[in-house]
Amino acid sequence: MSTINLPKNCRQAFIPTIIGGLPLKNRFLRAATWDGLAGPDGEVTAAQLALYTELARGGSALLTSGYTSVSPGGRQLAGQNSLHRDDNLASFARLAAAVHRHDARLFVQLVHCGGQADPALTGQPAVAPSAVDHPLYSRLPAALSRREIAAIVAEFAAAARRARDAGADGIQLHAAHGYLISQFLSPALNRRRDEYGGSPANRRRFLREIYLACRAAVGPELPITVKINGRDYLEGGLELPETIETCRQLAALGAAAVEISGGTRVSRPRQPVMTGIDRPAREAYFFAETLAVVQGVEIPVIAVGGIRSPARVAALLAAGIDLVALCRPLIRE
Repeated sequence: MSTINLPKNCRQAFIPTIIGGLPLKNRFLRAATWDGLAGPDGEVTAAQLALYTELARGGSALLTSGYTSVSPGGRQLAGQNSLHRDDNLASFARLAAAVHRHDARLFVQLVHCGGQADPALTGQPAVAPSAVDHPLYSRLPAALSRREIAAIVAEFAAAARRARDAGADGIQLHAAHGYLISQFLSPALNRRRDEYGGSPANRRRFLREIYLACRAAVGPELPITVKINGRDYLEGGLELPETIETCRQLAALGAAAVEISGGTRVSRPRQPVMTGIDRPAREAYFFAETLAVVQGVEIPVIAVGGIRSPARVAALLAAGIDLVALCRPLIRE
């Protein structure tokens, strides 16, 4: 690893902080990243243990796992981790232990991919808030019933308990990028006419129920964070004012932090992963949304999105953003 000359105002990144009562040795997080290395049943493999060990050695205070499915029907890709059953708990315990040996913390990111899940992989139909024909979906998903919604809420809670029992230091709920929670939040994808659709309050209900169920499952101490879109960048999709209010409500519920991302795999002009990030001005491509959330909530806010350079990190922290999530720099440098 090469030595980097840090600007003076970037030294703030190495000041310890706290998320939800959990001490962190610096302000750097490893952003949740799918690595394609999970076993066939979603278990943590030896290759993942080696990867996370190397990441923990690198010095980041907190590593967030790749998106981990809470349901056998909620997986999108082969090589995606899953905590939908107790059999996988032991392999996640090995992962947590490997991270802890190098003075880092581990959060497990929990997801149900909803209409983006792959029936060819799961053997089950893809489901979503509504049966909407949308470019985000490769096939028309089935609309969830109230009973099925309650079952998925319970699956999130059970997966959160397994993450805690495996020794994870916290969990992150993936409510971004057009996955199931994001689908419920988005007026472009949620066309329901019951208590889970229509008004912003109704579209937030699914996320609220998941958060409360996970909190009940893991107890009062384990930090729970939420990754959420600032904007969907879809026609008729989620916009920033609703996101700010959702983050305020999450803070009131006790969320430890929010991470502000944006877009989906089919959105324009922003997508979750952008290319051509060749200078600081193009880094942190959700900066405007992240700063707006910082100004609207009183819990830590995490920036993510193509962050590469010490200068950009310094600017983010100077703007009042609390933590910085990185991916490629931790792998390539």
